[in-house]
Amino acid sequence: MSRPKSDGKRKAILDAAQRVISERGVADAPTSAISKAAGVAEGSLFTYFASKGELLNELYLEMRRDFDRNLTAYPHQADTKTRLRYVWDTFLDLGLSQPSRLTVLRQIRATGKLLKENEQAGVMVLETLKATREAVEGGEFHDAPLEFMVLLLRAHAEATIEFILAHPDQETQSRELGFNLIWRGLTGH
Repeated sequence: MSRPKSDGKRKAILDAAQRVISERGVADAPTSAISKAAGVAEGSLFTYFASKGELLNELYLEMRRDFDRNLTAYPHQADTKTRLRYVWDTFLDLGLSQPSRLTVLRQIRATGKLLKENEQAGVMVLETLKATREAVEGGEFHDAPLEFMVLLLRAHAEATIEFILAHPDQETQSRELGFNLIWRGLTGH
């Protein structure tokens, strides 16, 4: 009979994977380094995750769930601009407080090894899609694929985070200019 799995050990492995991938990149983050950073035997890592690919998928999902958990005060009844701004500010706040997370998310996405079901939209993506759909109605981009528009928004937010990290004294202005560029691009005004 196998021993029950520990939520603490699973979390330690996921946290270690995030740290190691952030420092080394996905390709140079062997499971041996991840398990060592987690303080577990490599065999224990495979008790929780059947492969490195499964570990990457679980890490990606957990990081996305964490973002969704930060949307608890999402203003569902507010106007489109307010809702989109809330997502923008929350994304920037999380990216600025934990820039290594964005690095890891980008690296995992770039592997091409994410399971399709792990790309399913969470709360943040669904609400961003909804607000984006409303913003582009009747505008120049009304026929543009919404997923494409959301990807542009994410890329723009990540670029804004990188700029703010390099120029923290310009954070307030960069947040405003970045959001205004997105809003005007979506709505045409």
